[in-house]
Amino acid sequence: MTQPDNRIATEEQPGTFNFSVRSFHAALHFAQVLGTLTILLALVVLAGWALHIESLKTVLPGYVSMEANTALCFALSGTSLLIGYLARPRAWKKTCSFVLALLVILIAGMTLIEYPTHTSFGLDELLFKDAALSSGTSQPGRMAPNTAIAFLLFASALILLSRGPRGVMAAHALALAGLFIALLALIGYLFDAQVFHAVFPLTKLALHTIAGFWLLGLGILCARPKKGLIATVLANNSGGFIARRLLVPAIVIPLLFGWLAFQGLGLKYYDAGFTASLIVLSSIMVICALTALSITELNRVDLERKRLSEARLNADAREVGALEASRLKSEFVANVSHEIRTPMNGVLGMTSLLLDSPLSAEQREHVETIRQSGDALLTLVNEILDFSKIEAGKIVLEQKPFSLAMCVDEVVNLLALNARRNKINLISFIEPHVPGAFLGDAARMRQILLNLIGNAVKFTDVGEVTLQVNSSPVKDNLYRLEFLISDTGMGISPDALPLLFQPFQQGDASATRRHGGTGLGLTISKRLIELMGGEITVSSVLSAGSIFRFSITLASSTLEGFIPEDRLPPSCRIIIVAQGGNYPGLLKNQLEAWGAHVLGVVDPMTLMKMAESEVTFVLMDRDEATVALAAQMQFDPDWTSVPRLLFDFGEPLTDERAGLFTRRLTKPVKRSHLLAILIELTGGQPAQPRITGPLGLPPLADKMPLRILLAEDNHINQKVGLALLARLGYRADVAANGLEALESVARQPYDVVFLDIQMPEMDGIEAAQAIRKKFPDRCPVLVALTANAFHGAREEYLAKGFDDYLSKPILPPALRQLITRVAKNVSSQG
Repeated sequence: MTQPDNRIATEEQPGTFNFSVRSFHAALHFAQVLGTLTILLALVVLAGWALHIESLKTVLPGYVSMEANTALCFALSGTSLLIGYLARPRAWKKTCSFVLALLVILIAGMTLIEYPTHTSFGLDELLFKDAALSSGTSQPGRMAPNTAIAFLLFASALILLSRGPRGVMAAHALALAGLFIALLALIGYLFDAQVFHAVFPLTKLALHTIAGFWLLGLGILCARPKKGLIATVLANNSGGFIARRLLVPAIVIPLLFGWLAFQGLGLKYYDAGFTASLIVLSSIMVICALTALSITELNRVDLERKRLSEARLNADAREVGALEASRLKSEFVANVSHEIRTPMNGVLGMTSLLLDSPLSAEQREHVETIRQSGDALLTLVNEILDFSKIEAGKIVLEQKPFSLAMCVDEVVNLLALNARRNKINLISFIEPHVPGAFLGDAARMRQILLNLIGNAVKFTDVGEVTLQVNSSPVKDNLYRLEFLISDTGMGISPDALPLLFQPFQQGDASATRRHGGTGLGLTISKRLIELMGGEITVSSVLSAGSIFRFSITLASSTLEGFIPEDRLPPSCRIIIVAQGGNYPGLLKNQLEAWGAHVLGVVDPMTLMKMAESEVTFVLMDRDEATVALAAQMQFDPDWTSVPRLLFDFGEPLTDERAGLFTRRLTKPVKRSHLLAILIELTGGQPAQPRITGPLGLPPLADKMPLRILLAEDNHINQKVGLALLARLGYRADVAANGLEALESVARQPYDVVFLDIQMPEMDGIEAAQAIRKKFPDRCPVLVALTANAFHGAREEYLAKGFDDYLSKPILPPALRQLITRVAKNVSSQG
């Protein structure tokens, strides 16, 4: 059975009434069933005529048979109803429905013409005459006039159903007229009456013809359930409620009591007067009972609606209160963030300046501790802000090209110090077939990887943490990226696993837990992964480690200036000396992805039993056995010339022992760094320079001289800003608020003015607008300086008159990039 198309619901307009989706679709399905039954009824009768089975032509022996042309009209009408109004809408289906309805009108119209003109068009003999004569059975008779009239009404209704609201109303009126003819025929059976005998005698119809008319007529009414009579019945209001309660009894009860009275009259139990009285009194009693029941139900529904209305008003009030509370919470979080970031600017700024100054080892360790503590506090603030934005639905992911390998390398580099401190092997491997660049939010991708890999490093005391990245094409340029982060740490208890991604939940929430945190990192990561169209799962065994898997869908992209990774020469043959864990296997995969031929991953004793066969390198994971092996290889003529690279965590090594190795790499080894060293040792040159960091860069002021004004009300932040600018070679002037900044710009021209947003007397926004208005010809570059770090802050401040934006805490690399960007704009304007 063809399912009615749900899009029919979108084509119907609700008009005056309200409808529930359930009742609407129930009416459509009911119409489909009625149309299908109409067709089946016609097919059964047509089969009876074709196969000469008399029992299929009538319902019961002795009753009137349905004529073949009547059955044909039922088949055409039912098909017109199904394909035109109850199936998935298509233009050709509408056309077919219209043509089938016209055929019914043609057959019925020609039949009606035959009666007064006493002519015959031969329609009733067209299909079954030869079969009837050959079998000796009767030929198909002529369609009854009242049957033809009913078909004219129903076929016209099928045409008008698609003619807009007025057409639907007219169609329903015609369908009701056709049902009235069927009801008259049914009354003729019930009361053995010749309806309108004195005026216009109507031919007695077959019982299944009457049934077919009811099926077809009700199907037409239900095919457009939001218009006409059926709309009143299905409406979600008092009228619909009363109609559903009274309509069926109003039809059935008079028929039932009339038939009972007629049977009693025929058996002479009572006379005609008593019969009329019985019908009237019985109908009055039943209708009064139904009315009383309906009134009771209406009162109950009215009370229920009042209760629901009050509940809705209360819910609306609570929703308004919740929205207000959410707004206040967002303002509170933003204010707290601003108040925390302001002193953090001083802490992190001063520690950055201290680390660039001459310090003793003990002093540097103390400053590093302060710096790490400040970074941890800033991370907590950012996590709370991110969670607040996610809960408010205000996170918007950027769509920019980024290098996946570079993103992974940055994360590993950021976590390298913690991994090295705990002597944990940290390695990443991206399958060679994974595209190099994708379109997405690189910052959020780094945030997810930092959270997951950072947790793995934090909760692993011994062993390794690995990241593996794979991909599979979805369609066109879309790829499903799969990330697997595994560790050999303490694991997660089964009781804590269900709570792992819940906000503010800790895997170890006890007072004696070793590691801190807000409990928001995994929650934020999960929400970000879901925003990227992915999912995350975790499996863990206590004391054996955990595995986090997550997948996201991203589109591959081209990245301007992107240079593919270098490849090792095909002649490069490498042996890895290491024992246990995933680390050696992933290192082997990475080397092979670069084009090297890895002869094997072996232990020290196995290596000495191998014959040297043009081995290019031996990569050695440090332990006592490998250091002893290197000493033995130094005096072995087969191995002494083979370069040896040692991977360790920077533990002390005597000069004598250090001389055993060609290069010594501190773990975790950055992929790009390892590749550059291997290419260098094979006599090649890396295709792209490797930048080690910002230290030692020349001052910008030498090649980009600028006159700078810093407007900042906080004394500590003034010191930090001036010191960071001095580090770049600039001597800046200071203003304590927006008014002083305006006066300073009036006294002398500046190239760049940094304006803190929140300042007394005149804030940064007012100052920027005033400067731009008062000095349109020599307006400096205006930079918004604020601790209100939120998504879209840059765009918002640019719209309010600023040329650029810098968030607090001010980080030296970000300041250097901004000065470089601003200086180019100043030079282009000058």
